[in-house]
Amino acid sequence: MKRHEALVPLSREHHQLLILAQVLKQDVPAFRNMPDTPETQRDYALERYQQILSPHFRWEEEVLLPLAEKYSDKLQRMAQQVRDEHAALREAFDRLVDAPAEDLPQQLDLLGRQLAAHVRFEERRFFEKLQETLPDSAWISMEQPGRWN
Repeated sequence: MKRHEALVPLSREHHQLLILAQVLKQDVPAFRNMPDTPETQRDYALERYQQILSPHFRWEEEVLLPLAEKYSDKLQRMAQQVRDEHAALREAFDRLVDAPAEDLPQQLDLLGRQLAAHVRFEERRFFEKLQETLPDSAWISMEQPGRWN
């Protein structure tokens, strides 16, 4: 399904997050010019978290989820799932900061899989339901000048 223009910037960020998820997984061949040791993967993940993921989560939680919850019980449940997954991902990123070197490969792999599953839920289920449910007038409230600059 084609994305509503208000969701396109989020989908673009999701694409970047899926790349991050692949970099973190242990059973995926190394990407060219991407971190390939547990320590460099951790540093890269924490950098991407600060630059992309944290602001992305905040915008979804402050704008998108409250809007979605106004339109149906199903969207309320899905919005809660998104919040719960955000909280779990924040905790996983926090654990990376002080993770012992011997635990890093497993923690990175788990985080990569968790992040990929979250993005796929939003793209394949949550965004689809939003597009099916929200009236045209609702999308206007999502426009935020400067948010994506």
